[in-house]
Amino acid sequence: MKTAYPYERVQLFSGGGSRFGYYLGSYAALVEHDLKPGLIIGTCGGSLSALLVQLAPDPVALKQLIESHALYKVIGNITHVAPDEVSMRHKWRYASQAFNRWRTSHLSMRQSANMHADLLDELQHLAMFRITNDDQWLDELIHLANTNKQTVIDPMTPDIAIIASRLYQGQAAQTALGQPQLQEVLFAPLPLAHRYRTQLIPNSTTEPTACTTFDKLISPVNTLARTRIHQNVAVLQEWEIATAVRASMSDMYYLPPIHIRELGWCLGGVINLTPIELAAATGHTVFAETKAGYDRWLAAPAIRHVFGFDPNVRLAQVHQYQHRDGASGFTSQIHWLPFSDNAAQLVRQQVRKRLNMKTAMMELVHSSHDTFVRQMQAQWDYGYKRTVSYIQQHL
Repeated sequence: MKTAYPYERVQLFSGGGSRFGYYLGSYAALVEHDLKPGLIIGTCGGSLSALLVQLAPDPVALKQLIESHALYKVIGNITHVAPDEVSMRHKWRYASQAFNRWRTSHLSMRQSANMHADLLDELQHLAMFRITNDDQWLDELIHLANTNKQTVIDPMTPDIAIIASRLYQGQAAQTALGQPQLQEVLFAPLPLAHRYRTQLIPNSTTEPTACTTFDKLISPVNTLARTRIHQNVAVLQEWEIATAVRASMSDMYYLPPIHIRELGWCLGGVINLTPIELAAATGHTVFAETKAGYDRWLAAPAIRHVFGFDPNVRLAQVHQYQHRDGASGFTSQIHWLPFSDNAAQLVRQQVRKRLNMKTAMMELVHSSHDTFVRQMQAQWDYGYKRTVSYIQQHL
């Protein structure tokens, strides 16, 4: 069936955190029912799932990969900040800033000429977790998967796109009050890059110049935070997937920002956690997920503080979204997979976090490899069974 879209089917891996395994079970169910996506768009923890699919697109090999010691080591290298690495001043600064974000979350957004530098400092020093051997974090996993591949090019492999965000590099963006200082970033495969491209000059302090040959890709969250987020998305055609995954997972107050030469300091994919507009403009059929609302004590105030919009307002837009391309007359079919209760259903099937009252620090508690395998199996089964049930009822 020919359509106006680059892909017949697109699947969104929109977040997930340490519960990223349910996306993989969902993907396996689609493959099993001859609904394999041609494109996967990953954000935050979902970007790691997208990487795993690229490394092992066959569901059997994918299942083996998520139970491997290599992936277990990848997850284990995400650690909390040791108490002796953070001064008491920074510990209490984190607590006071969290309270202040909640207290002011209902007020109008304000930004200063120093917002760029202040925000970068805050996100670097107040991130709760770190990655050991950050530069080589995913190398062993990628090497293992490449060693196990029987062919250089697997025809089953979907294209991968990843969403992240960045702080502007330009001097004007740092000093001009009221100018957008954040931008959505799309690490795009060729079919998307041919539609949406931004020329980025390495080591340049100027803003990227949009190609005049191609339509500009508009960030949907710009309408919710016009003075904070740039209207246009920065689109990269040439990129390393390990770098893109790290950039997408750099969510505020979890992992610190990462510096990418072509982009500057990059933040996480929460700027557009469920890019339904991009998916619907890209694929004839879209598989997305219903998501639970953001809590108003920590998550929502943090996102509003950094990105300037209420994530629950954005979530309502996503769930109500209907797409029709007026020019071509084609309409995307959006299937909402019922995953909004994943946190409750998989509460024991993820990396545990606990607050150490003595050190005033959040700690990560990693399980043994055997327990990790059981957690991955439970996450896989949740995503697989929910997707199969949806297919049987609606397709």
